[in-house]
Amino acid sequence: MALCVSILSLVCFCILSVLELRFHQTDKEHFFKPLLMPVLIVFYLSSVSVSGREIRYLLIPALIGGFLGDTFLLREEYFIPGLLSFLAGHVFYIIDFWRNIKVSWLRPIPISVIFMIYFLYMILVVQKLFPGMDPRAKVPVSLYIGVILAMSFSSYLMYMTGKTSGRMITWAGTMLFIASDTILSFQVFHKKSGTWVMPTYLAAQFLIVLGALM
Repeated sequence: MALCVSILSLVCFCILSVLELRFHQTDKEHFFKPLLMPVLIVFYLSSVSVSGREIRYLLIPALIGGFLGDTFLLREEYFIPGLLSFLAGHVFYIIDFWRNIKVSWLRPIPISVIFMIYFLYMILVVQKLFPGMDPRAKVPVSLYIGVILAMSFSSYLMYMTGKTSGRMITWAGTMLFIASDTILSFQVFHKKSGTWVMPTYLAAQFLIVLGALM
């Protein structure tokens, strides 16, 4: 039964993703987009049941944060609540990743190099994004940038303490999340093209979950 639910939910997620990409920024999106994360949650829980792995319960509120963020961002005036919903989801991801990190296994030199890359990326994004931005948005956006980079860096640390394919896939998913939110930020505040926001976002959430199953 769990296997059937897992397969069916995966098929539904793929179909909903195609429909979301097809009807992005149209009225029909209001129906498809909020369904994506709940279906992904069902896929994760049913797949864990099939595999016999331990459920990583913190992934559930992380995905719920994605669901709330998706729903809020259907309307531009709810950008900040959407941002905060995703931020909360990232915090749950961070806690989950740190629960799977063995600090004694970490090596300072490669970690320092990757940390500097993340830090320089944050500086670059802020320098490009902040000019012309509403001053009221700068604090929550700065906080969000810091948290999502911390989330991705945490997934890298998790990978470095156990170099499995699943952890590599999760890390890749977090980097796609950064790409998606960077594109979204420039779309919202500088009216740049947002064509790749949803493809990168959907791939990010799916890869994070897929990595947790491996």
